[in-house]
Amino acid sequence: MKFRILKKEKKQTENRFVDNAKKKQRKARKRRKITPFLIVVSLFILAAAVYLCLTMLFNVDRIIIEGNTLYEERELIETSGIEKGENLFEVDTAYAENKLYSVFNYVEAVEVKRSFPNAVTITITEAEPFSVIEEADGYTLVSAGGKVLERGLEEVPYGLLSVRGLSTITSTEDDVKRMDLMQSIINSMKKLEMEGYNFLDLSDTLEIVMIYDDRVRVNLGNELQLEYKLQFADKVITEDLSKTGFQLVDASVPGEVMTKEMTVSPWDTLGRVSGTGYADEDEE
Repeated sequence: MKFRILKKEKKQTENRFVDNAKKKQRKARKRRKITPFLIVVSLFILAAAVYLCLTMLFNVDRIIIEGNTLYEERELIETSGIEKGENLFEVDTAYAENKLYSVFNYVEAVEVKRSFPNAVTITITEAEPFSVIEEADGYTLVSAGGKVLERGLEEVPYGLLSVRGLSTITSTEDDVKRMDLMQSIINSMKKLEMEGYNFLDLSDTLEIVMIYDDRVRVNLGNELQLEYKLQFADKVITEDLSKTGFQLVDASVPGEVMTKEMTVSPWDTLGRVSGTGYADEDEE
């Protein structure tokens, strides 16, 4: 009798185990059926949110211009292609930046940024005239960043560096190389705070020449270690050289500067054989 009771209890236990297992299987099947539904619902909600952002929220209602003093804001906005009511996510910032830079000569750099929730900010960096390039049709005004600002000027604006030996019109491979060299020299001059230089001759890049204050000819040789040469030459000119009379400063050898008095203006020596008009050598 006792054996039968134990057997019965064992069977009941086994039945409960089987029932629990079946319940778990049914729940798992239900979860598997619900999961795809939840994924679909989630995707629908996400798509609706994206659509809402792209159509109803984050629309441009303000276009802010910063750093501009030269152009009408209306012109800048129209050229940028950005319109009020346009969605912020659809604003093509790269296109607007390139368009503004190419259309407006005195725009040296431009940055277009989305300002959430509903504005676009256009920041203009205006070009500063730094030098003029001697060309067949007159002087071409160039910014410190190397951008062409104006063409056909009849004379050099006061205080600007005049550059000879390259063209912005033909733009040959040599012109491009000389333009890069000119930009490198301009950057070095700005970094070293060099002032008072009237002229830069890049006709022969192995014999680069500058003129300071209309009375000092500066020989720089080739472009190797050019900033180093400029630094040495400018130090001698501003600290050691006589403030009057025609002078030659030869800084063509890095780390060495030689000075000479000249009997003629440095303008008269351009294109002549080295040595013409020089007298009395001193070495610094």
